[in-house]
Amino acid sequence: MHNFKKAIISTEGVSAKIDNSNEIIQAIRYALASLHIPLEVYESHTDGFKKLREDMNQDDVLYILNDSTTYHLCDKPNILITRWPLWVQAVPKETTIGTFIQEVVPSSIPEIIACVARNQPMRRAANASSARTYILANEYTPRETGAIGRNGFAAFSWAKLIENDIHTEIVLQTSDEWPMANKILKEGMELFSHPDDILLFMNRDICLVPEATAIIRNHMDTHNISECFAQRIDINTGGILLHKDLADKKHYPGIDLFAFRKDSKVLPTLLDVDFELGRPLYDSFWAYRIKNKLPYNVCYHLPHTAEWEAEGFKSGNKFNLFQVEKHSTQNDLSIERYHEYFASLV
Repeated sequence: MHNFKKAIISTEGVSAKIDNSNEIIQAIRYALASLHIPLEVYESHTDGFKKLREDMNQDDVLYILNDSTTYHLCDKPNILITRWPLWVQAVPKETTIGTFIQEVVPSSIPEIIACVARNQPMRRAANASSARTYILANEYTPRETGAIGRNGFAAFSWAKLIENDIHTEIVLQTSDEWPMANKILKEGMELFSHPDDILLFMNRDICLVPEATAIIRNHMDTHNISECFAQRIDINTGGILLHKDLADKKHYPGIDLFAFRKDSKVLPTLLDVDFELGRPLYDSFWAYRIKNKLPYNVCYHLPHTAEWEAEGFKSGNKFNLFQVEKHSTQNDLSIERYHEYFASLV
């Protein structure tokens, strides 16, 4: 629990300029008000570094700072507001309890409340400049024009992300047989070479916003978690979308992105259960065990008729349903719900 008597926000740094400071201040003020913490906006002065250091190190004060002189002088509990290209982000301090890219702050009020109420140091990178993000998907040859377009558009969105996150790599797995989700995940785990690496397991036609890797990393680090999942937005678009374009959109019921670090305790429980990729249920089975849902819309998808609803897919649907029944317990998701929901598919 927090013991802050007030909070001070300063977003005037030039090297990491905050473009929408008024919107950010309003969102943070709203979040802190729910915790009965008054917010002061720090006013710059010319009284020297000694005065600035004193101001940035008051007792029982929470600081919300961007990557600027104020942040580097502050040794008290703080939240870092940063730019989203990962290689230009400041390294969190031992006293940093959370970090948010400036683009998500207006839609992060619940997360800010949770971060402040938790009031715990965030995960610190072993060496952030050595960390890599791997986008892992199953590559296949589409048989119809729509799928070719969706896969191409998804790859284009990944390429745009990599323009801003140069430490991201795309890894496409191929298989001579119908791909198994857990087998692809196991191969992906071999990519880990650094404790700060993150593996993103996705369907082949899922698009990412350019800020996706920064949002995922900051969220996992702030909450000190090693796995999470995200749901997509179904939307018709002819161009690359940003997080702000998806922030208020309703997501699709299914799960289309899973993020893991090497030390995830959940990974072994997923690798032991075979599931056919592209069929229903495996995503729900995984998500129930991961439990940590990413509270941001970072992936989207051009809508189309689900292939697993076609007549020829029923055998695979049955296989996945059988696997859920076989490997679920009384504390897991209701098997009765699966039977009812997928009765027409099996």
